[in-house]
Amino acid sequence: MEILTILSDIVIVFLSIWILLKLKGYGGLIGESLARVGYGTVIIGLSQIIETIRLDYLRIDLPTLEIVHHLIFILGLVLIAIGFKRLMEGK
Repeated sequence: MEILTILSDIVIVFLSIWILLKLKGYGGLIGESLARVGYGTVIIGLSQIIETIRLDYLRIDLPTLEIVHHLIFILGLVLIAIGFKRLMEGK
């Protein structure tokens, strides 16, 4: 089960980076807005890796890990929301 978790986290990170690369190709306000969305997806992907790595390598207690994981995840969602908000304002 642990190998499946690690593999799925790796897939999540690669997909989020792929999304970022696809969204960064545009210029102007639309490009900047979509890039923020892409950065948000990468941050969310990294939050998953951090949670998985903690289980084996980091010496962080579980409640602290959950708080850190959720704060990083929230940061990613905020970036996504800001990106879409800027995109809608540019219409």
